[in-house]
Amino acid sequence: MKLPTLLATAAVAAAIAATPALAQEAQCFQNEQYLVIAQERTEEVGTDFIIRPPAKGKIACVYEQHEGDRLLGEPEDPLHFEGLAGPYLVLTRSTGPQGDLVIYDLADDIYTPLLDVRAEDEIVIAGDSITHWQQAIRGTALNCPSFDENTGYGLGSMIYEERVLDLATLKLAATGNTRCSSTQ
Repeated sequence: MKLPTLLATAAVAAAIAATPALAQEAQCFQNEQYLVIAQERTEEVGTDFIIRPPAKGKIACVYEQHEGDRLLGEPEDPLHFEGLAGPYLVLTRSTGPQGDLVIYDLADDIYTPLLDVRAEDEIVIAGDSITHWQQAIRGTALNCPSFDENTGYGLGSMIYEERVLDLATLKLAATGNTRCSSTQ
């Protein structure tokens, strides 16, 4: 190989290696009350959020902070978007198979979770409620039909209760349904 070709190849490789990782494209979610701009992090697990009043007309979905925007998301908090129900932002927190359900009231000036519980990923967001399976008690051979199978695979077992958050009253109620799931 000739020296100029070798130098050119080395220069291209160095330029590619020096190029920073491109940010993920933003995703926008809007209802009558809020516009949420979400962007997955490139260096950590999770998503950062910009919250602002809803846009009128067509919007450019760009993760770019403007005056008056509110931010949600910390590098050590691996949050992921699930839905927007009125003023409530529904997120999951997870770096693996088990995680949490986290719900914020965006009308609150301080972003403190309205609900932050261990839950499975199956979440149903309806107009007036949020239904989820919340961790309740450890599964045993007596209360979990798949306990022996889970144990055989080196997994644990956990009993989850189906619960419904009524968005009008903010009351959380168990439906009486339970299920056993494997855990790591």
